Amino acid sequence: MHRFVLLSVDVALIAISTLMAIALCSPQASSALAGTYLPFTMAVAVPALLIFGLNRTVWRFTSLNDCLPILAVAIWIVTLAMAAVFSFDGVQAIPLSLPVMHGLLILCLLVGVRAAMRLRHALRRRARLARALARDGRQSVLLIGLSPVAELFLRCAAENAHERIHVAGILSDAERHHGRLLHSCRILGRPEAVEDVFHDLSVHGVRIDSIVLATPLDQLSAASQRSLAHLEKSHGIRVDHLTAQYGLSELTSNAGATVDDVLPERVNSPLVPVSGSGNLAPSSYLRWKRLIDATLALIGIICLAPSMVVIGIIVMLDVGYPLIFWQQRPGALGKPIRILKFRTMGRARDQNGRTLTDAERVSKIGTLLRRLRLDELPQVYNVLLGHMSLVGPRPLLPVDQPSFSAARLQLRPGLTGWAQIKGGRHLSIEDKAALDLWYIRNASFALDMLILLNTARMILFGERVDHRAIAQAWRDLRS
Repeated sequence: MHRFVLLSVDVALIAISTLMAIALCSPQASSALAGTYLPFTMAVAVPALLIFGLNRTVWRFTSLNDCLPILAVAIWIVTLAMAAVFSFDGVQAIPLSLPVMHGLLILCLLVGVRAAMRLRHALRRRARLARALARDGRQSVLLIGLSPVAELFLRCAAENAHERIHVAGILSDAERHHGRLLHSCRILGRPEAVEDVFHDLSVHGVRIDSIVLATPLDQLSAASQRSLAHLEKSHGIRVDHLTAQYGLSELTSNAGATVDDVLPERVNSPLVPVSGSGNLAPSSYLRWKRLIDATLALIGIICLAPSMVVIGIIVMLDVGYPLIFWQQRPGALGKPIRILKFRTMGRARDQNGRTLTDAERVSKIGTLLRRLRLDELPQVYNVLLGHMSLVGPRPLLPVDQPSFSAARLQLRPGLTGWAQIKGGRHLSIEDKAALDLWYIRNASFALDMLILLNTARMILFGERVDHRAIAQAWRDLRS
């Protein structure tokens, strides 16, 4: 019911934005234009909202990442509605300013209502905080340790326990962070100075009810442990061992870890020496690569929107709803990402309840989509979000990762890559990884353009194994 309400509100806002755009761009012929343009807009709006999942978000927690699907929906609706009107009534029926105005109004209204809900939630939370301060019922704590556990505690306290918990400050061994702010909480000094900080805060009228350890006690110095024990005994200050109570010590031990540290079993191959970012391509190009990816992905979404609508309809008729299949795979630095594909497989069981094999589940149309790589078109949206790149190592399932996967996870995974145009599915996991690592060391704009052009050739004429490129990749990795 809640999703239906959100969907209805979005549809109503899109209708309002359509009428506003028509009134602004063509006031003389607004009635006739609305009768032509509005039905097409509504026809494509509902599928777009469902496909991009705008009815599955929580508006009061809207973030910048939630605005990207709204941008995609606006582009989708305007592109398809304009194409439909052009097909029926010709170019002269639409003012040239209408598409731009319509897209901007959709974006403003859909983002605006979500921003208003977020602001309303923030104001209500601030009011509750003010009432809590008036009652002076909050517990004041001092946080020791600068780690993922500390960041998690601060975020939870700010969002879920602001009426009950006030973090007076943070203590950290890293002197370079002293004086800085983390979630609006100042880093006051080192853990050894906890007694001095306690008395300084008391002078300023800030009482401390408890001390929270966001790092294991045995990782603190002997002086810090003695100071904590003295405060606990002399002032009755409770010391909460957060990491020990909730088994979070692994988060603190890996706080400064790299991919090579987190996945040590992946980097012990004698064939490939991995030295972190030293194996990467020149950083000047990598800084521009994200901008190029986002620009081309946005253009791609606009150009491919009609094709994806047609493919989506075919998929719906072939294997049913949902249209999109997602799968979690390791992205850059091992961070999990969800890659998107059009569904090419039917249900897992037949009418008698028998479990079907993957070969039985893939439809004939699905086989064709896989052959032409059309099932991967939704991954252009992954590129726009920054989860993937146009060119890079393909994202593999954890079970398919090579023995030296940490090195190939230094870059964002790509829609296509050097390994795909040099053999693709005919290559072993190790050969693919060798080609991926060769690309990571040699990435450039010219190489990316070459890979994109050869990807088109590969789709049209099939995959061919390039043994010379594989041998070259292994020679470079061993050198």
